[in-house]
Amino acid sequence: MFNPELIKEYFNDTGVTALPSVIEDAVVEVNKLTTLTPSERLKLLGERMGLRNVGVSQASADRAPDHAFPGLAFMDLRWVLVRRDENNLLSVRCFETGATFDLPEDKLAVTVLMWVKFDTCHERQSEPPSAEISESGIKSLISQLIKGNPRWIFDVCVATVLVNLFAVVTSLFAMQVYDRVVPTLAMSTLYSLVTGVFLIYALDFTLKTARSRILDTNASHIDKKLSKHVFDHLLNAEIDKLPRQLGTLTAQLTSVDSVRQFFTSSIVFALIDMPFAVIFLGVIYLIGGPIAAVYATFLVISLAIGLVAQKISQKVNKELMSRSNEKMGILVDTIKGTETIRSTAAERRFSQDWDDVCEDVSQSSLAQKKINTFATTFSASLGQVSYAIAIVIGVSLIAEGDITMGAMIACSILGGRVLGPVGQAVGYLIQYEGVRQSMTLVDEFLKIPAARDKRANLIFPPSKPSSVSLEGVEFAYQGAKTHQVDIEHLQLIAGDRVALLGGIGSGKSTLLKIIAGLIKPASGRVRADGVDLWELDPYFVAKNFSYLPQSPDLFKGSLKDNIVLGNIGTDSRIADVANLLQLEPIYANNDKGIDMPIAEGGTGLSGGQRQMVGLARTFLNAPTIWLLDEPTASLDSGTQATVVAAINARVKPKDILIFATHNLKLARELSTRIIVMDKGKIQRDVSTDSVEVRRVER
Repeated sequence: MFNPELIKEYFNDTGVTALPSVIEDAVVEVNKLTTLTPSERLKLLGERMGLRNVGVSQASADRAPDHAFPGLAFMDLRWVLVRRDENNLLSVRCFETGATFDLPEDKLAVTVLMWVKFDTCHERQSEPPSAEISESGIKSLISQLIKGNPRWIFDVCVATVLVNLFAVVTSLFAMQVYDRVVPTLAMSTLYSLVTGVFLIYALDFTLKTARSRILDTNASHIDKKLSKHVFDHLLNAEIDKLPRQLGTLTAQLTSVDSVRQFFTSSIVFALIDMPFAVIFLGVIYLIGGPIAAVYATFLVISLAIGLVAQKISQKVNKELMSRSNEKMGILVDTIKGTETIRSTAAERRFSQDWDDVCEDVSQSSLAQKKINTFATTFSASLGQVSYAIAIVIGVSLIAEGDITMGAMIACSILGGRVLGPVGQAVGYLIQYEGVRQSMTLVDEFLKIPAARDKRANLIFPPSKPSSVSLEGVEFAYQGAKTHQVDIEHLQLIAGDRVALLGGIGSGKSTLLKIIAGLIKPASGRVRADGVDLWELDPYFVAKNFSYLPQSPDLFKGSLKDNIVLGNIGTDSRIADVANLLQLEPIYANNDKGIDMPIAEGGTGLSGGQRQMVGLARTFLNAPTIWLLDEPTASLDSGTQATVVAAINARVKPKDILIFATHNLKLARELSTRIIVMDKGKIQRDVSTDSVEVRRVER
């Protein structure tokens, strides 16, 4: 049986990146099959991971070619990982026992080594194929999810139809009691009718309970699917296209829930309750004749009131939504910048900004509530008036002998079934205007293009990249009138050690982000070994292009979790990186060691400590293209020396290192090539040895 950690490390060492969850699922599935040969199991494992054009080769360990290492061998009923060191010795690692030992010479010929092989390039899916929600507006997404399981709609509709029919039975029961039982005091008939009605009431309770359970279950299912789709879109959207105001972005994401609640709760009303209100009018007409005209008039007037209120509330809702987003933005900025606000005595300014936006939100909210209150109260009052008029007309009809008292009471009961849905309709019409504003926000977010088209056949090359080139690359952030990066040509080849120099705003950081595949240039091409960077599988890019930002982000969890993140790291590799970068002072005083808890945003760690954690992520990933933005800016001289030594030790001869810095000493120590940037353009591209760094900096 395959060990998940063994497979993770094997594919990590061979340059094939896959989500840990994908590997674990594939291992569990393949381990269930007991009739396959070892090579068949390995081939099937690759296919289950989503790798295309996968094959398996095998040879005895003493005749295996260089590209077969690391390889897998099936020894002593266990799968082991076989590596070859610089002295041509083979070491075996068994993950079940944790032991590592050299392969004896007498076992070389009898040990069968297997390895996964690929074609020149193959397509890869990061996850097993599954039904995905198509890209469209939020209303369409909800519709797709509802249609994806139409049975529950049918069940709810049937239950609602029966519940409404029971209302007709209740009114007929009242009519029979007043017309036949009361005049003759036929108690046996009354008991029979009551027994039947009680049975209907019990069934009515059961159906309403079942309907509620079905609605809640499916609403929860839709909510999870929709939330996942929106969150995944956030993770995959083009970073530079996201709203710069955090409050607006937060509002766009949180608006999904209100939209979902509105549509899942109103669907039954729109399909059943409102149509039955019209049907009840027909029944009232059959029983009470002219009484139906009273409720019909009420229905028309109430709907008209709702439509007018909806129209009036459009401007108010838009203003309320806009100011609420601003309020959220001020709150987020204040939380993030509390230290700066207090240290600069800016509390009064932010307090005033908060009071101003709260005042605007309060005024808009009050205006909206006035509209809602007037519409719903007027509709309710109109319903009471309609009921009273219906009673007057009913009494007149009884006096003329056109209907019986029982018929009038039945009409009154059915009239309540008309008044309820109409009152709901007014509420939904007013509520929809707010929901429409929320839908606009969500749709604007969903229109942000994905960094890579999920439907495209993304390429996952079989080997690590050895060169990166930029041709005619231009990029400007939203709203900017000038390009942050404007590069006609740049070629990076294996072994390059490049220092990016330049003043603030010269485009160094933006260039690193473009090469890392984080932001997409407006024009031009970025290629890795001749393949467009945006046609490569994102996991291949993340594995081989490691970007260290100036201020690394830390997340809630443990220190170890923050080092690993999306990497595949065993405890030994994590410990190795921690020792290399001398991270022990960070967790030395914590009884949990490297598992010490980290608060949101890395609160409690200094800027230098956060930077060291970011460096540890990069080293654990062991990329081919190292992209470091001011890697030692927050570090003291001793720690800088540690980082330089670690970079020199771990950046392989054929790796590409490109780093932005203002530290001239660091540029001389780590680079063989210097690029000077100004206003997004490359001003000079020279060998480090050929020119004095201080002259280049000028």
